[in-house]
Amino acid sequence: MAGYTLILAILILGGIIATLGDRIGTKVGRARLSMFNLRPRDTATLVTIATGGMISASTLGILLLLSGQLRDGLFRLESIRSELASSQEQKQKVESELNAAKNEQEKAQQRLEQINKSLVQAVRKQSETQALLQTVENKFQKADEELKKASQQEADLLSRIQNLTKEQENLQNESSQLRQEKERISGELASISRDRETLKQKVDESEQRLIAIEKQRSELTSEIASLETAREQLIVSLEALRKGNVAIFADQILSIGVVRPNLSSADLRQASIQLIQQAERNARELLDFLPDQAPKEPVIKITEAQIEGLLNRIKDGQSYVIRILSAGNFLKRETKIAISADVTLNRQIFARGDEIATLQFTPNLAPQALASRLEQLFLLVSFRARREGVLANPLTGQVGNFPPDALTELFKIASELKSPYEIRAVAKEAIFPASSLTLELVIRQNGIEIARFS
Repeated sequence: MAGYTLILAILILGGIIATLGDRIGTKVGRARLSMFNLRPRDTATLVTIATGGMISASTLGILLLLSGQLRDGLFRLESIRSELASSQEQKQKVESELNAAKNEQEKAQQRLEQINKSLVQAVRKQSETQALLQTVENKFQKADEELKKASQQEADLLSRIQNLTKEQENLQNESSQLRQEKERISGELASISRDRETLKQKVDESEQRLIAIEKQRSELTSEIASLETAREQLIVSLEALRKGNVAIFADQILSIGVVRPNLSSADLRQASIQLIQQAERNARELLDFLPDQAPKEPVIKITEAQIEGLLNRIKDGQSYVIRILSAGNFLKRETKIAISADVTLNRQIFARGDEIATLQFTPNLAPQALASRLEQLFLLVSFRARREGVLANPLTGQVGNFPPDALTELFKIASELKSPYEIRAVAKEAIFPASSLTLELVIRQNGIEIARFS
């Protein structure tokens, strides 16, 4: 009701002030008054604005004067909002505490119900106990009479208890032993499992090795058959050697050539065929056919697979030395010659002046001892040259040679030396696998070169 009265008062007061403002504005307009050096019309407008401001100010003043809530809303809005937020937080906190308290209450209620149940059970048990107590009291008389008998039985029971105690201790010891035995068996089972895996792996490896051994056995069987054939051929060759009819010896070089690097497949094939054709010509010459008995077919038998195998070994674009060798001993006028191809990478093994071997000599050696010592030097040279890749003579097994006249001159100079010296074998020129090993022998004494022979 107070709100309606306030609104009614504001409306009446606004109407009165508006009416007064209108009349004042009218009078000012009619009187054509001027304020602040303004025109009369502007002065009337200013008076009207002032009147409207008074209406608003009076309205707001009445509202603030009569409504405490409005005053709080205008001047304490922020603090009210803060208090409201704080109240909200407190409300949430109280609600949380209330919920927790309800949960605690429910738990307490549940515990109370359990206690009540326990209490009912306890009361029931108490009744039962009282009944039992009464029964016990009734039986006490009889028990007292039987006490003497029970004393004897008690002694017997004590003895049995002691025995049972000992048995319990024994059982505990046995249990401990059984537990230890169980742990030991578990360890053994784990070890057996590991051993089983290991044995399985070994069995698998053994099976693989058996397969490899079987493969090797087959290869050895083939090799034995091949060796048997070679033995028979060797017997024939030995017989022929005795008769002096061997024309081509095993591993004899029939042709040799160097393949240049970076050749095309067609060029490699052409070079290989040329080497085989050269071997064919040399073999025919060595087999010493009579003019009217020379075979029309090639005497060297080679398959396309052998040619492809040779090409696969030299197709990587590097330079190789290829030697076509006799695969066995062959008699004069044989018409089927087996060959093999020896492929060696053509690289510089020794540069000019490289030392190949050195040997120390003592002075005043007898000619035979000096010759033996020089032979050892040549053997060292041959050994190192072959180890580095220089191809040896397949018949003699030696690498290179040395001129006899130079060797005679070396003997003459060395026999005149009166203090220890060394002889170095050096390469006279760059040496490749297929090169002829040309040597220079240098006599040095106390680090000074005495003489050089080649």
